[in-house]
Order: sequence, then structure tokens, then C-alpha cells
Amino acid sequence: MDSIINEKKHFCQICNKEYSTASSLSNHKKNQHQTDEKKNKNKEDNCYYCRKCDKSYKSYQSRWNHEKKCIVIENTKGDEIDEILEENQKLKDEKLKQAEQIIKLQTKIIKANRLDTKTFKAINKILMDRSYANHSHNNTNSHNTNNITNNIQQICNIGNEQLANILTEQQKKQIMNAKLNALERIVEIAHCGDYNQCKNIIITNLKDNFAYKYDQIKGYFITVEKNDLLDAVITIRLTDIEEIYDELQSANKIDGRTKHIIQSFLDKCNSDEPYTDENDVKYPNFKSYKQNSIKILLYNNQDKMTKDIALLISEKNE
Repeated sequence: MDSIINEKKHFCQICNKEYSTASSLSNHKKNQHQTDEKKNKNKEDNCYYCRKCDKSYKSYQSRWNHEKKCIVIENTKGDEIDEILEENQKLKDEKLKQAEQIIKLQTKIIKANRLDTKTFKAINKILMDRSYANHSHNNTNSHNTNNITNNIQQICNIGNEQLANILTEQQKKQIMNAKLNALERIVEIAHCGDYNQCKNIIITNLKDNFAYKYDQIKGYFITVEKNDLLDAVITIRLTDIEEIYDELQSANKIDGRTKHIIQSFLDKCNSDEPYTDENDVKYPNFKSYKQNSIKILLYNNQDKMTKDIALLISEKNE
């Protein structure tokens, strides 16, 4: 009977403690004697060894930070460990990417803010200097003046904007609902709004006879006769209004009253009869009246348009 009892006893060879099961003895050795060995090792070389693996650290705090992660890894299978490490690396890469994007955005904002403080003529001088530099570079390398690249690819020549294709249906309805002011509304949405390709006309002075339009080939704004430019703008935008009118009318998206007013508006624009506005100011015709209205609209928006062009320049720098 005693021999049977002794067979069930498990003795620690180090401290001679006895346990009823082999697993209890194993836990005792792991928790007591391995920890004691590492404590002694810590004292010998002034390092703090992880109680789960053999990594060493110079401070208790560093070891503690490691052990929090080590506990997770200790109970994880090998392939799962690789997945965790890979995921951690992805997170680090993503954070680095986000930091780079933030720095890039901050740099762009700084550049844009610096350019925003400049006048339109100063902005245009930057475009001209770049154009001349590109021209000189292309001549040096290929002797071909046709290789000049545009300073701002987004801006196109007046008349090439294709507004009927890029405006939203809501914007088209807004233009129609403006009725007799449809011309002012389409100019405001296109040239003074968010469409970069339409930042191609600038009026900086109401008194003189000059204005500026963007030249895609040269890559900067050129000086032109103000009345000629306004006449071109009105003619082109009236064509857009007619296209929008036909599109919405075919889709039955214009009410009868709006149809009648728009038709009357288009007839007035094509008439050469004298026109007198609500303030009894006389104009040679209705189109001349609208020309004056568009001129004031563009002049009042010159600062916003200049800032938009400055932002395009800053984006071109990247």
C-alpha cells in the first residue's frame, strides 16, 4: 500500500517538495525555480530578462512593456504571430503614409497662401516666366517651339469649356430658373465657381479698355480688348444656354412660364433694338446691357478667381 502511495508522489529535485501530479510539479518548477534563476541572472549582468522568453532589457519598465506583448505572442500559434507582425507593419506604414500626406497638404496650403497675397498681374508674371523658361528649354533641346507645355493644364481657352457637358442638372435648372438673368448665372457658376477650366477671363479694372484671357498655347494670360472679350463671352455662353434649354425642354424639365421667359430672353439678346434698364439708362441693345452686367460680375469676382489660379499654380509645383 505504501509503495502505491509513493508512486503517486512527485518530488522536486531542487527543493524536495512533493506533488500529487506531474503537471503540478512542472508548474512548480516553471514558476518557482525558473523565475529564481532569471532573478539571479538579472543581478549578475544588470539586465532584466523577460519571464516568458530570453529577451533582456536595461530597465524594468522596458521589460514590463515587452512582457505585455510577449504574453499575447506566447499563447499564439506561429502562423498567427506572423499575421500579427505583418498587420503591425501595415499599421506603421499607413501611419507613415498619413503623416506624409499631412505634410504634403500643409506644404500646398502654405504655397497657396503665399500666392493668394499676390495680385493677378503678379500671378500672371509667374506664369509668363515659367512659359519663357519652358520655351527656352525646349528650343535648347529640340529647336521646336511647339513643345511648350501649358503652365496650368486645367485651364482651357474661352469657348472650349463644353459647359453643356460638365454642368450638373441642378446647375442647369438654376440657370433656366434665373430667367432674364440666365446669362449672369451661367457666368457666375462657370467662370466664378469651381470649374478650373473656366478660370480663363479676368477683369481687373472697370475704367480701362483692357481685360485678360488665358492662352493655352502660351501658358499665361494675354491682354485683349475688354469689349471684344465680353462680346465673345456672351456669344459663347448664350450658345450654352440654348443647348441647356433644348436639353431640359426635350426632357420636359422646364415649366411653361420658364420656357416663355427664356425664349423672350434669347430673342432680346439677338435683337438690335435699343434697350433701357430699370434705372432709365439707355443701351444700344439688350446685349450691350448684359455686357455691362457681366463686366461688373467678373470684376467683383477677380480676387476669388485670382486665388483659384494661385492654388492651381501651387498644385503645379508638386
